[in-house]
Amino acid sequence: MKNSNALFVSCMLILILALGGYYVYVLDLNRHRDVSDSYQYYYLDKKVRFWNKYQSMYVIPGHVYDTTTERPYFLDRTGFSAPDSNGRGMAFTDRSAFIFKLYKNPDTIYAFLRLKSELGHTMITVGDHSTAYLDEPGSYEIYIPIERDFISEIPGEVNYVPVSTSLPVNIYALAITSRTSVPGDSEVFSLNYGTEDEREEAVY
Repeated sequence: MKNSNALFVSCMLILILALGGYYVYVLDLNRHRDVSDSYQYYYLDKKVRFWNKYQSMYVIPGHVYDTTTERPYFLDRTGFSAPDSNGRGMAFTDRSAFIFKLYKNPDTIYAFLRLKSELGHTMITVGDHSTAYLDEPGSYEIYIPIERDFISEIPGEVNYVPVSTSLPVNIYALAITSRTSVPGDSEVFSLNYGTEDEREEAVY
């Protein structure tokens, strides 16, 4: 009888260890499975706002997203809303980031935003120090240089570029570009740097 009990306990321990090993294997497989970076950042890491299975994390400099209908796949999960159903674009309210890859690194790279400020006295900052100041309420097209510190020297690596706004704005179009001109831009343009003290004084 004792031998039967000992055998039963041994079998149960072996079964428990086998199941435990299997679950550890499954969890490890889930963490390290072979998936695209865009899938990883959206579903597993939950870092990006939108995802399209037909798109990678690479951006083509100069390609403009119409954010009244399109959902750029390189936006951080925070700060941006989905495109508004009434055609007012995406609301940008606080801090966020651009998360993307480049096939090759251009000499200069900019964030292009076509937007509307209802309040004016608004600062849009990309990276640490590149800031556009929107003095008056109205529509703007701005090109803000992305600091080289935020762009990897190795093409194909993920770049994380912080972006923030001091007051809410609506974004109608968005692009990562290597030139200060994109298809469909107009004469509306604002890019006012100033000193940090001047910008803070103007806003506050």
